[in-house]
Amino acid sequence: MKIGSFRKDGQVRLGAFEDDVVVDLNAGYAALLQENGVGDPAGRAAAELPAAALAFIDAGPAAMDAAKRTLDLAHRQGLDAIEWAFPQSAVRFVAPHRPRKIVCTGTNYEDYRKIIGIPYAPVPLIFMKSPTAVIGHEETILLPTGYGTFYHEWELSCVIAKPCRNVAPEDVTRHIFGYTILNDITGRSLEATNRELQPLGKNMDTFAPFGPWIVTPDAMPDNLYALRTLRRRNGKIECDSNTSNMRLGFEEIVAYCSTFFTLLPGDIVSTATPPAGAFYPGDVVEAEIEGIGVLRNPVAAVEVDTRYAREIELKDVV
Repeated sequence: MKIGSFRKDGQVRLGAFEDDVVVDLNAGYAALLQENGVGDPAGRAAAELPAAALAFIDAGPAAMDAAKRTLDLAHRQGLDAIEWAFPQSAVRFVAPHRPRKIVCTGTNYEDYRKIIGIPYAPVPLIFMKSPTAVIGHEETILLPTGYGTFYHEWELSCVIAKPCRNVAPEDVTRHIFGYTILNDITGRSLEATNRELQPLGKNMDTFAPFGPWIVTPDAMPDNLYALRTLRRRNGKIECDSNTSNMRLGFEEIVAYCSTFFTLLPGDIVSTATPPAGAFYPGDVVEAEIEGIGVLRNPVAAVEVDTRYAREIELKDVV
């Protein structure tokens, strides 16, 4: 199942995405409860299958079972016959949810590591990205004028299903809710000037597009480490890679993180980017990963105070 969030009639709703249709899961579950003669179907639906995606993830297997039964009802009645299914063109995508934290991995693709000349690391190189940077599919990335070059780094990522602490690698998959694409927007000039500036270059508003949805494990290809990944700018493929180039998988990365801190439901954990590239205001960038889909975002400039850029004396990076 592809689970995400959408805005319709001023409300953000939880949806299951199929082809060019989105099913409103909360409204559909209320319809299922009513069909079964359950009293107060709207109230029960809100409690058992929340319309907010993070609350849905928190609710665990019972909520997922309700979503599956709702989707079965949608198929029985026909997606074109129910009032709680809409063409995707009639809704606005938003980020699937606002994670409690985003844990990113650096330099995990051997093809990219060799290009940029970073030494081999025996453990995952992790850093945090702020939830306030999150935007969704088709929402606009804003690049601050005067702060150098920016890269888009598209990354196969997982969403955590339940609390993780001291999880063994062989148990990691049982803690994963699903898989998505994170576009780790990076101030390349900032981090090239001084690594202490990297947190600024990673955490600006709009610098964490993710989606367009979350794909549950049962709907993903069997081998996560043989997926084609594409980075496009203005419709042109600028990098064609494969997750087989990753050195460490989710098993190693999640286990490593959980050794030191707790991962919570809804947290995103990335596996790093294949070879990244620069992009500019006016572009449209796309991140595609086999089995998930395409995350697309237009890009615009935003005017900010440039005195800090002058004080930093940014390196010229392309």
